[in-house]
Amino acid sequence: MLLEDRAEWDALVALLEAGAGRGSVHADSAPSWTSRDVYAHLARWIAHSTADLEGWLEGRPIATLDGSDDEINARWQAEDSALDLAAARERAHTAFDRRVRTIEAVPAERWGDEVLESIARADGVEHYRAHREYLSS
Repeated sequence: MLLEDRAEWDALVALLEAGAGRGSVHADSAPSWTSRDVYAHLARWIAHSTADLEGWLEGRPIATLDGSDDEINARWQAEDSALDLAAARERAHTAFDRRVRTIEAVPAERWGDEVLESIARADGVEHYRAHREYLSS
């Protein structure tokens, strides 16, 4: 899982870096986001799912967010609009690294838990691939 996540993350980051400094990096059919917007978006979602994973491992319930994914994305994008590209990039990489460390620290005997596995995969390869496809469409 983590090898696939890393490969897709690296491919996405390469596209985001290639598009850094220009306007929207998404295709016309996707939201008009810059590299900064995508980094900030990923940082938020990865941090959220990692916190859920940590909470689940400690016996806490999964946190719920108010609104649909689109509403949450719009709210977070507005809140993060003052970030510059460097800050958004740093947040995303920090969140990604924390996610990897958290998953690596999961005791082997916990991996039969379907909820845990779902949380661990929530903001991994499929999420990164979806954004990469937005960028390359």
